[in-house]
Amino acid sequence: MEMVEQLPFGMRAPVAVTYVRCAQGGALGELVLEGGRLDLAMARAGTHVREMHPGVNVPEALRLVPDVAFPPADCSDVAEWVAQYNARNGM
Repeated sequence: MEMVEQLPFGMRAPVAVTYVRCAQGGALGELVLEGGRLDLAMARAGTHVREMHPGVNVPEALRLVPDVAFPPADCSDVAEWVAQYNARNGM
């Protein structure tokens, strides 16, 4: 009998991502799937820093954090789920 790992709260197996975030504001950030366009996420985050935190050094304000995301168990399109996650804050 094959053992299947059951994750709590209806989540599926973790997906490797990079979390691009603004260190000035803390929690707001964007997920980038492995092999995704990190340059575009960095550009959007840089725009956020310039608009929301004028005068702050953009490269110093951005953080790239290797992370994992846990899409819902019934998620059939992880890329779409990541896009929806990223759209939540308009970054």
